[in-house]
Amino acid sequence: MTKLVIAGKIHPDGMALLEVESDLEIELFEDPSAHLPMESLSAADALLIRYGVITSEMAAGMPNLKVMSRHGVGCDNLPNAELGARGIPVTIVGPVNAVSVAEQIMAMMMALTKKIIPSDAAVRDGKWSYRNTVALSELSGKTLLLLGFGRIGREVARRAAAFDMSVKVFDPFVDPDVVRSAGYVPVEDWKAALPEIDVLSLHLPANPDTMGLIGVEELARMKPTGILINAARGGLIDEEALFDALRARMSSGGAGLDCLASEPPAKDLRLLSLPNVVFSPHSAALSAESTRAMGVVAAQNILAGLTGELKPELIFNATALKEAAHDL
Repeated sequence: MTKLVIAGKIHPDGMALLEVESDLEIELFEDPSAHLPMESLSAADALLIRYGVITSEMAAGMPNLKVMSRHGVGCDNLPNAELGARGIPVTIVGPVNAVSVAEQIMAMMMALTKKIIPSDAAVRDGKWSYRNTVALSELSGKTLLLLGFGRIGREVARRAAAFDMSVKVFDPFVDPDVVRSAGYVPVEDWKAALPEIDVLSLHLPANPDTMGLIGVEELARMKPTGILINAARGGLIDEEALFDALRARMSSGGAGLDCLASEPPAKDLRLLSLPNVVFSPHSAALSAESTRAMGVVAAQNILAGLTGELKPELIFNATALKEAAHDL
């Protein structure tokens, strides 16, 4: 019997793919805050993880593990290199949630540019005269800078271009000709470009090089009307510096934040008091459509990983596997 541990509830269509496998014993921990007991992990041949963190120590205590399937695309909560060295693939769901996140980013841009939240509040409060403030702006003609040009960044670029925005891209891992061929402008020095940018959207992983990437210096370079969007990972922005900027010099600008350094945020997080910040609870990827697709692909990756039939493009730690001379 092959044992599968699932950390976090997945879509019923994904579970159905797993439950029909007669030789698969499934142990499900639905609660996102549930502790994963080592006695369960140590017996696992496969792990499908939606929530939680697997440390190097925990992974070392899983001698039978053959595949780890991430219900998503971010794997900073997993010991990818260590698993790769052991020949254990870590898989992701690929582009299935890219459209959902891109649409959320565009929604935040629109909400901030069109002042949707204060306009709604004004009408509900009987302040019809808010219309005379001429506070609204347009995305057309504005310049968007994407830090990162992966699956989600490319979906955002397409949508922004449809709004007649000028799209610039910084990604040291993407050939500038690829950016140009897609119709966008590659940028070599993103910090130098900030004074020209109307909207800055982050599409970066969380690692020592990116944590706190947007701080006092970077915010000081942005336009007073600038908009900052983060639907990537919490911690990329110095939140205290952002509060100070949005309360003062950038008070006519704004921020759209789907993720924060601490989640859920403390009730005294000062950003929560600002009217020019739009929040969502790290839910940009969680549309009905993408949630189903993520559950299905994460389940398919478990089955494919157990039979050695994984799609190479869905193996997150492929480099570590190759370096350790393991076949994909």
